[in-house]
Amino acid sequence: MELSLLWSCRFYGAVAFMELSLLWSCRSWGHMNLSVPGLFSPSAVRQNAMYLTRKLKLGRTDQLDRLARRAGHLWSTVAKWHWRFVDRQGYWLSKGQAQKMYCKDTDGLHSQSAQAIADSFYDSLQSWRRKRDNGSYEGLRPPYKQKRYFKVQWKSSAIRLRDDGVLRLSNGRGNDPVLIDWPVGKEPKRGEIGWDGSQYELRCQQKVYEDQEPRGQKKAGVDLGERHLATVYVEKGENISVHGGRLRSLRRHHNRTLGNLRSKIDRKEKGSRRWKRLIRAKNRQLQKIRNRIEDFLHKTATRLVNTLHERRVGSVVVGDLTGIRERISYGSRMNQRLHQWAYSKFEHMLTCKAQLRG
Repeated sequence: MELSLLWSCRFYGAVAFMELSLLWSCRSWGHMNLSVPGLFSPSAVRQNAMYLTRKLKLGRTDQLDRLARRAGHLWSTVAKWHWRFVDRQGYWLSKGQAQKMYCKDTDGLHSQSAQAIADSFYDSLQSWRRKRDNGSYEGLRPPYKQKRYFKVQWKSSAIRLRDDGVLRLSNGRGNDPVLIDWPVGKEPKRGEIGWDGSQYELRCQQKVYEDQEPRGQKKAGVDLGERHLATVYVEKGENISVHGGRLRSLRRHHNRTLGNLRSKIDRKEKGSRRWKRLIRAKNRQLQKIRNRIEDFLHKTATRLVNTLHERRVGSVVVGDLTGIRERISYGSRMNQRLHQWAYSKFEHMLTCKAQLRG
């Protein structure tokens, strides 16, 4: 049995807390020690802060198009000159240097929105570097392409919720702000407007806190699977099995739809009117299926967390499946199922929902 302790420290403004998680790669629950404080632990610091994301569809307007084009132009400028410095002088610009050189006096964008674009480029570059150092970057390239459009981001200093319920997103002095009817009576900490495939979408992050107390001291171990989405062992209690048949059915529907539409698209001339129509139909139909998969995962995670809370579980431990796709090979059909297995997303949903329950 392999056991490892993972410490992670998260900072949310002035609030900081640490998590201690026990990860294992053994599937046997017989002699498992589940005494480590986890997600529902009563010994955890009360009022831990976390962020929830709320989305709002905005349609398409000339103002949002202009902002997206300006953001795309700034991204392209940062990417272009970064790689020119590398190619011609062998020098890698730092994020601070790029922000000083290219993110000042940006017409039509708030100063921190401009800095956030440079942050996005260098975050993507840093992610590529980490994968390169780990040897898992085969086929991956660093961010180098120029973009015509890019998402626009606002930090807390550029966001204000007015008394009349209108969210004001500043675009700098002398520029018209973005005004949005905000249905939530709480000012978000961060926000961004990006393209979701058919229209612009506002994504805002709000700080929330644990609102309930754990009911008991029991421990539970969660084993994630592809056929059974989760198998849960509750200390001194019965096992819980979450069947994933509905999820597998949606994934098969996604694969069949994708295959049928791709075969039709390949028979059309690229760029023709029918080709474009099929491309739009493919994106629309696949997005609907992906939304149903996301909805199923959210509802399943919520039901599981509520069940554990009702059974007085105070600590939850989730099995570590990192690298499982690289360690096994069962043929093309099974490999496709494994690569579509969203275990990391489901684990993240469990973590967030469990933290909200205390």
